[in-house]
Amino acid sequence: MNNEVYFELLNNEKKTLDELRKQGVELAQGVIGKTLFKEDWFFCASINRCINLIDGFYLLLNERNLTCAGAILRLQIDNCLRTYAAFIAADRNKVIECIIDGRRIDKERDTRGQMMSDGYLKNKLGEMDPSIVVIYDNTSGYIHLSEKAFYETVVKCENGRVEFQIGRELPERRNEVLLEMLEAFIHFIKLHYKMVGAVVDSKQRYDLANSD
Repeated sequence: MNNEVYFELLNNEKKTLDELRKQGVELAQGVIGKTLFKEDWFFCASINRCINLIDGFYLLLNERNLTCAGAILRLQIDNCLRTYAAFIAADRNKVIECIIDGRRIDKERDTRGQMMSDGYLKNKLGEMDPSIVVIYDNTSGYIHLSEKAFYETVVKCENGRVEFQIGRELPERRNEVLLEMLEAFIHFIKLHYKMVGAVVDSKQRYDLANSD
């Protein structure tokens, strides 16, 4: 896929990202509702983070920066995991306090008594959305120095000669990977919004029941 086709497809998806950004703002308004609880701070923070990731992700795709785009996709998956943890926690308030205070949540337990490590959350959420397991593992390679960095650096290795790509423009053959990342990114925004949407529904019922 050449760059001309890539940018045409990317521009077409820009409308989808813009709409998701708008939906994020509307979700935050729904989370806040008429009464503000401690957990609302947490869910609003996750939405704001998602919106910031949307803005940054598009810029990176426009620059064809595969390494950083992969890292941001992994961050959105992290958004999903942390949001999911609040739903399955034995004590939601403790999990929310951990995140607000900047502490780790992997010592907190879910309703089954299991500690909520990233690996555990990944597999649990994978029961609802199996794609998250494979994509989580793949994108973790963009967070840590791994084979991802190797294969982006070495272009060709044959006949005793090695060709490196260091600081050069991304080859056009990687454009399909960028678009696959975009598809996955949109998928995990929608998964995140689905979970937060349940919070909005609950808040609306509460506000209605406690209205004058």
